[in-house]
Amino acid sequence: MKNLAVIEPPRPPAQADRDGAVHGQESAILGRILADDVDLALWERHLDPRVAQEIAAIDLDTVDDLLLTCEAAKVEEQFRALLRDSGYPPCPVLVADVAMLAALHARLLGEQRVTIRLEVVETDACRKFHADFVTVRTITTYFGRGTQWMRGGEDQVHELAAGTVGLFKGRLAHGEPSILHRSPPIADLGETRLVLVIDSAASR
Repeated sequence: MKNLAVIEPPRPPAQADRDGAVHGQESAILGRILADDVDLALWERHLDPRVAQEIAAIDLDTVDDLLLTCEAAKVEEQFRALLRDSGYPPCPVLVADVAMLAALHARLLGEQRVTIRLEVVETDACRKFHADFVTVRTITTYFGRGTQWMRGGEDQVHELAAGTVGLFKGRLAHGEPSILHRSPPIADLGETRLVLVIDSAASR
C-alpha cells in the first residue's frame, strides 16, 4: 500500500476566463501573460500581514509618491534608500516584496531595468478604462481598493483585491488589448490607496 502521507493532493488548475484573462493562486500564473491570447494574468495572493503592519505605520497623508528607475537586481538596495531619504519608517518586508515583483517583471519580459512607482492615490485620476502605452505593466495595491478591469465591449467591472498582482498587456503588445483597466472612483468617498506600478524602463 502506498504511504498516503507523502501523496500530495493535485493542485487546482489555474482558472482561465474567456477573452484574455487568466488567474491563479501561484506566482507561476504570471508567466501566462507571454501567451498571445492572454492580455491579463492575475496572481490572487494574500498580502503578507507584515506588509499591512508596516503600511499602517506610514502617514499616507504626508508622504510623497516615489519613482525609481534602476536595474532589477538593485531594486531592493535603491528602493530601501529612497524610502529612507523620503522620510518613510523602516519597511523591510514591503521593500522585499517590491524587489521580488520587480525581479518577476524583469525576468518575464527579458529586461534588465525597471521603473517603479509607489503612489498614494486619493483622487479619480485614471478614472476612465484604458490600456497603457507599454508592453506589460505590473500593478498591485497594498492598501485600499484595487485596480478595476473589464473586457472591451462589456459592462461587467471586476476589482482586484489588495495584494493581488496583475500583469496587464498594453498597446505596445497589442494595438487593442481585450482587457482595459482603471483606478476605482474614490474621490467622493474620502478613501486612500497605496498602489505599486512596475514597467520595463525601456517601454516608458
